[in-house]
Amino acid sequence: MDLKKHYQQAARDACPIYTFLDLQVESIEDGIYRARTPLNNNTKNHVNIFHAGPMWMTAEYLGGLIAAHNLDDPKYQPVIAGLNIKFLRPAMTDITAETEFSPADASAMKDALEATGRFAYKLHVVIKDTAGKVVAEADGDYLIKDFSNLM
Repeated sequence: MDLKKHYQQAARDACPIYTFLDLQVESIEDGIYRARTPLNNNTKNHVNIFHAGPMWMTAEYLGGLIAAHNLDDPKYQPVIAGLNIKFLRPAMTDITAETEFSPADASAMKDALEATGRFAYKLHVVIKDTAGKVVAEADGDYLIKDFSNLM
């Protein structure tokens, strides 16, 4: 199994809602993190466009994908502190959510976890339809720390 499929399955195992949404990992290469969610009966709203909730979840997921891809110690887990999303136009197709997290960002994360046991980070996420039009933008605040006492 390739690494993208591994992260996709791990997310689905931990949070079955991702299976329900059919969320798919598309990129973890070169600091570009991207996930796709199809428009289907589970993700559309009452007027047959993409529902706000699954769109928010697709954007939010990227913070966890970044942590999974860059951390080796399972005691460190990400949580969302907040995610503000601005819906710019209706999404009438599948969507992709994309953000960047550079190797330098990953190094800073590892250094902070080693030094303090926690790391806070921000992500700007762009959500596009299949034609490449931006349908929403989101800004998220995440925190990684040792949650092993809760697992």
